[in-house]
Amino acid sequence: MKKVLNLIKNKVVKPDGTLNGKIISGLIALIIVFVQQIFACFGVQPKGDVTAFVGLANTVLTILGLVGVLSDPTPVEVPVKTENKVSEK
Repeated sequence: MKKVLNLIKNKVVKPDGTLNGKIISGLIALIIVFVQQIFACFGVQPKGDVTAFVGLANTVLTILGLVGVLSDPTPVEVPVKTENKVSEK
């Protein structure tokens, strides 16, 4: 059990200590589907509109992505290769 939890932690948390947004957003979507399936197995109908719950979760994921929780907003630095040009005299 400890190995499984450690594996999940390694997938959710990047080596630099930040959260992996792609994994978290996928997990949230799968948890919503899992809860819907559990309700369907026991014949429980939620009182609210299910699509409203999914829309709410999508809105929260969009806001988290906008503020940089789910996506890393740090710019990518591209190394510039300098060429040594020999001038002819």
